[in-house]
Amino acid sequence: MTSNSKGSKGLNTLSNKQLERIIAEIDQAIEWHQSWYKQLLRSLISNVPANKHDLSDNAHTFCEFGQWFNKLPTDTKKLHPHFSEMGTAHQKMHQGAKVLLSLNEAKSAIPVSLLDQFHADLDTLRDLFEAVSDEFSDVLHTRDPLTGATDRTNLLSHLRKEHERCKRHSLECAIIMIDLDHFKRVNDEHGHAAGDKVLVALVKCIQSHLREYDQLYRYGGEEFLVCLPETELGGAKSFSERLRASVEELNINIGTNTPINVTGSFGIASVSVNDDIEQAIERADHAMYQAKKSGRNRVCVT
Repeated sequence: MTSNSKGSKGLNTLSNKQLERIIAEIDQAIEWHQSWYKQLLRSLISNVPANKHDLSDNAHTFCEFGQWFNKLPTDTKKLHPHFSEMGTAHQKMHQGAKVLLSLNEAKSAIPVSLLDQFHADLDTLRDLFEAVSDEFSDVLHTRDPLTGATDRTNLLSHLRKEHERCKRHSLECAIIMIDLDHFKRVNDEHGHAAGDKVLVALVKCIQSHLREYDQLYRYGGEEFLVCLPETELGGAKSFSERLRASVEELNINIGTNTPINVTGSFGIASVSVNDDIEQAIERADHAMYQAKKSGRNRVCVT
């Protein structure tokens, strides 16, 4: 089962800890269903009495996975379309199990076609479990562990895919390079732990301004790259000016009596249909250095 791009965009709203928790819960759900399946086989093959809940019309609400799934917040279920598919597949699988168990309780022969259909439904559910767990894990493993921004591992491949999509629809996108001003001074004067808190605060600030389909990468050190799909140069400049002002207004608690403030330099490059991603990144980087040379805490456009 392939990864769904809509799903992965929604996952960007989750923190690393939230992703880790959901991955652990889905892995637990896989174990729950394996145990449930073993009990089902005991009932069908060895005539062990079936669990009365498995014979009910709403059996899918009684098993451990069903109880967990029903308690999931609506916002979490909307993060990935596979969650909706999972709920439907889970209910269908339990309905098939109920038919098998009912026939077994009545001492009636179980048609091979019903057994095959049940196993097909069970396989579908397992595929969904694994697909969601794998995709969540992929997102987690390509994130910077400190800030939660996507790391550079797949940056070029992601940007090329976005560029190809924009080319197909004759759209522009924009790239913004962001670098904190005088970050070395923060580390030297307050320590690296304080510097880490500054980076975390910066990323939270940037993420609060992003649309669902925008993407943030930690490019290196205190340098970050933002991709704004379907955005022309003017829109990217307005966005950057708003973000620059928000960064300047941050009061970052570093564990001392006095919070600290930082600023950032922003460089913007538009990526047109016939453009080259690597060259666009270089232009954004050059514009960012122009912002620094011009006095820092400002936005420059190539």
